[in-house]
Amino acid sequence: MSLRVRFTIAAVLVLAVAITFGLIFTNTVRDTQIHQIDQQVEAAAIRLAPFAGTATPVNTLPVPPPTGSRTRPALPTSSDFSDIYVAQVVDGRRVRVIRSQLAAKLAPDTPAKVSAPGKRISATTVGSVSGSVFWRAVLVGASKNREVLLAVPLLRVDATTRKLRLTVGAGAAGVLVMMVAAGWWLLHLGLRPIAEVAEVADAITGGERLRRVSESTSGTEASHLARAFNVMLDEQQATEERLRRFLADASHELRTPVAAIGGFADLWREGALDEDELSDVMRRIGQEAARMRVLVQDMLVLAHLDEGRSLSRQPVDLSVLASDAAMDAMAIHPSRRVEVDAPPQSVVMGDETRLRQVVANLVNNALIHTPSSANVRVSVEKSDGAGVLSVADNGQGMTPEEAEKAFDRFWRASPSRSGRGSGLGLSIVRGVVEAHGGTVSLKTAPGQGTEVRVTLPANVNFSDPAT
Repeated sequence: MSLRVRFTIAAVLVLAVAITFGLIFTNTVRDTQIHQIDQQVEAAAIRLAPFAGTATPVNTLPVPPPTGSRTRPALPTSSDFSDIYVAQVVDGRRVRVIRSQLAAKLAPDTPAKVSAPGKRISATTVGSVSGSVFWRAVLVGASKNREVLLAVPLLRVDATTRKLRLTVGAGAAGVLVMMVAAGWWLLHLGLRPIAEVAEVADAITGGERLRRVSESTSGTEASHLARAFNVMLDEQQATEERLRRFLADASHELRTPVAAIGGFADLWREGALDEDELSDVMRRIGQEAARMRVLVQDMLVLAHLDEGRSLSRQPVDLSVLASDAAMDAMAIHPSRRVEVDAPPQSVVMGDETRLRQVVANLVNNALIHTPSSANVRVSVEKSDGAGVLSVADNGQGMTPEEAEKAFDRFWRASPSRSGRGSGLGLSIVRGVVEAHGGTVSLKTAPGQGTEVRVTLPANVNFSDPAT
């Protein structure tokens, strides 16, 4: 069942309850007013019962005799009952005694039931002799051929009932209008983004990968859902684009060593290699295979980082990592010297293997992308409770455009910069550092060298490496 159907059912139920309550209230008020009129009519009937047998004409009725007189009193010609109609009925002929001020030109029908004096008197509803006015009337008789008719018109009751019904109807109409307005606002403004999200999701499933939910009024849960949906789609698209670019770059990087190995194999198969050339070809095949192995290993590290695999957390001394990286670098590049400025026991919490790779990549980049005359310096310090490791050189530096792309995967500097690499070193550095909750920054300028600064949260006391 859709939300629109549920809202419609709820609106109908609320409206039905409101109308039912209004009708009950109106009928209750009407019944109360009629009950009051009945009391008035019945009280008047009891008061006029002694006059039931009087046959005096209307305009010559005497004043009732003093108390104790045996003379039958006459009906009054003027009455306190301004709304009551009073008439004598003699042998079926009616003689009006008191005229009702509310319905002066009308007369009630005669009730079918005659009430005897001294017994319970109950009023009934009758119509008019001519007209559409209803009355509450009683017929009181004292003899076989003489009765008194008393009646009160229901004009005030009907007027009150009409006003109440109009009020209830206007209230119900107001409730209906407000519910329609609320439903329109909820369905068309509040839930429109949700419907659009479903529509866009179906369109994306159908192949329209660039479809997005349109921007809506902020501040609502539906608009927040729409924005979150767009952000999710943008991130997914960005991830897919990075993956495609990564695969394209990886294919491009692997194509050269694979082509070289395949070419050497074809030459050997065709017998185009002599004994002297074979050893050199095997050496070249080994180099290309090693290059492929390093490239695959780097791509595997990046894939693990992208998956968000958890890293081990243990105390790691950055000063030890810096010293080891410097020693390894000088062993590989004997002609170069790497200076280390690291106080002992500079401890952070992290994955030692990955952090070693960070330091090694930074030192290796500084060595292979700078001339042999450039100095490389590794320093460690603490700042605001964090461990800071920096690798700086005084080489040729990078332009702002190059610095902006330095951490991109498979990006290499201009050919004028010496050295070869896979273009993944700084990408791995950034991935590992961010996985540790740290940051990495690059400071460089043409002719002023390059400094890569890594900041890692310590989470331990620097003075106590065993913490």
